[in-house]
Amino acid sequence: MVPVLAAVTLGLLLWLGERAGNRRAKWAFKPATSALFLLAAFLRDPQQPYDWLVVAALLLSAVGDVALIPASRRWFLAGLVAFLLGHVAYVLAFWSRPEPWTFRPLALAAIAAASLGTYVWLRPYLGSLRRPVVAYMMVITLMLAAAGSLGPPGWTAATAQIALAATLFYVSDITVARARFVPGTGFANRAVGLPLYYTAQFLFAYSVGM
Repeated sequence: MVPVLAAVTLGLLLWLGERAGNRRAKWAFKPATSALFLLAAFLRDPQQPYDWLVVAALLLSAVGDVALIPASRRWFLAGLVAFLLGHVAYVLAFWSRPEPWTFRPLALAAIAAASLGTYVWLRPYLGSLRRPVVAYMMVITLMLAAAGSLGPPGWTAATAQIALAATLFYVSDITVARARFVPGTGFANRAVGLPLYYTAQFLFAYSVGM
């Protein structure tokens, strides 16, 4: 639990830095907080293919975190690619697990509707980044759908934790897109998105070995 307690402290400092618009605070606390979810995964002694794919996804996410600190379009695209590959790693991780896949029509329809609605909402603001964002949305939709289809008809502790982590990550991605593209987005958006994101990553980290 030490990485979690340290992450709460650093995450609070990052949250306060975001609130103040302090870029130095972002450089100081965001990479450090992201490094802690990697540490948490390694402390779980990864051994199975699922474990190492989660570690890879966490590493790519940490790279994406750093890439999104600068405000430039080039760095945003680099962060987008890193996170996209991270989501692909999560999908591969889910596929590597021994649990059976269960088709849940209502859940899958809800996910598809949420993604389509998000795209329709963001579309007027995307400009030349429309194609990369569409590709990214397709991947995060697949990630959430894969997590939601994992496991037997009844949830296990592991599959419920994975599904919750995927849901929080998906929602946090929407807050990032809103902050990036929708004019007039204030701190309240990041105030919600940051805790959701780090909670998701620590849930994934602590699914290693489950």
